[in-house]
Amino acid sequence: MKPEYEKIVEPPARSFTAKVVNRKNRPLLSQAWHFHPEIEICFTRKSTGRRFVGNQISDYQEMDLVMFGANLPHGFTTDMYCSQVVIQMTHDFMGQVFINKPELRSIKMLFKRAKQGLEFKKGVKRKASKVINKLLKRGGGISQFLLLLELLQILADTNEVEAICSEEFALDLNETQLGRIKIVYDHVMENFKKEVSIKEVADKLNISEAAFYKFIKKQTKKTYTQIINEFRINHASKLLMTSEKPISQVCFESGYNNISYFNRKFKEVMGQTPHSFKNNYIGRRV
Repeated sequence: MKPEYEKIVEPPARSFTAKVVNRKNRPLLSQAWHFHPEIEICFTRKSTGRRFVGNQISDYQEMDLVMFGANLPHGFTTDMYCSQVVIQMTHDFMGQVFINKPELRSIKMLFKRAKQGLEFKKGVKRKASKVINKLLKRGGGISQFLLLLELLQILADTNEVEAICSEEFALDLNETQLGRIKIVYDHVMENFKKEVSIKEVADKLNISEAAFYKFIKKQTKKTYTQIINEFRINHASKLLMTSEKPISQVCFESGYNNISYFNRKFKEVMGQTPHSFKNNYIGRRV
């Protein structure tokens, strides 16, 4: 299975696309993970869920603002209603000569950095969202084009941004290998609450267990255990924020059978204990 190739058709007389995408839900990665040669900016208006970008998995929520470079696999899964603004363009949508002008050097660098995927933080999200809303209200023409340039300049100039994927992953994208990673992620998503069988997922890839360990480490820069723990801790943190369940119950419902081990892994991933995490969240909410 390979990541789905998405063919993006640009509207007549436009050099980029800008649209609002609404979905009732999309819970499975197999429904979501795809790639395309266009660069993409995605702004989440409404929804929470899980974001997959290359070899990284994280939770997302409203006001999530990310940028994906050409052919970087990505997808959002959620069991909720989701509304996102999606803006897509080629790296030379302004023309090959124009993008090489010195005044556009920072935007050209932004496109290069986006090969790893970019997540924008804090104040820049509010500033960018205002421009995005204006851009959507324009039906096209030079005013919409100029607003896109303004948005790109805001994203290029900010320091409130983090790369999503490792540089090594971004430089070594292979369509067939990415399809295999998708199979692994789908298997873990379906089974992380119980003991995950190495043999089962290796059989799905038609390789030996030893070859599977080497493959997953090379392609994701992580061990299979690290990937499983990320899924489990993401699930646990969501339970701690959205329920009154005791930590012991959260531990067992997240696929762990040892509270001490759960506490240690939670701190490794989240930087704090489950108890501190829950107290800090309650404090912020109050």
